[in-house]
Amino acid sequence: MFNIIIDSREQQPWIFQSRSVGNIISKKLDTGDYSIEGFENILCIERKKSVSELAGNITEKRFIKELERMSLFKYKFLILEFDYYSIDNYPESSGLPKHIQDKIKITGAFIMKMLSEMQIKYGIHVIVCGNTTYASYIATNIMKRVSEIEICKK
Repeated sequence: MFNIIIDSREQQPWIFQSRSVGNIISKKLDTGDYSIEGFENILCIERKKSVSELAGNITEKRFIKELERMSLFKYKFLILEFDYYSIDNYPESSGLPKHIQDKIKITGAFIMKMLSEMQIKYGIHVIVCGNTTYASYIATNIMKRVSEIEICKK
């Protein structure tokens, strides 16, 4: 059993429904949105709810600094709650009105380029989940495996 840490700034945290999960702890994480207690310095999970959120962050200096910090973690993941179609068809897939879409300079191709760079340059595992439920499920499994591996080392 392991305890999940959710960054206290996370506004709509995932719901975790696994017998492996102990307590859910809300506390400030310097990097990422989720980790597990006792392994906050080696496991980092960053979550993006929508392609619009990712597109809005992808060129920000603050986000690039977060990627640099994440690169220092042994286990680092970017979990996306949307699918490749949403990325490929951005900004049309954003749900924003057409007059706003026309002003967006970021394209799906640029987002894909940046996701590839995150994986190659920073060693971050990018997992495209398609929805919130599956993203939470994948995150739980990652945390469970990291917990098992790291506890066996002690």
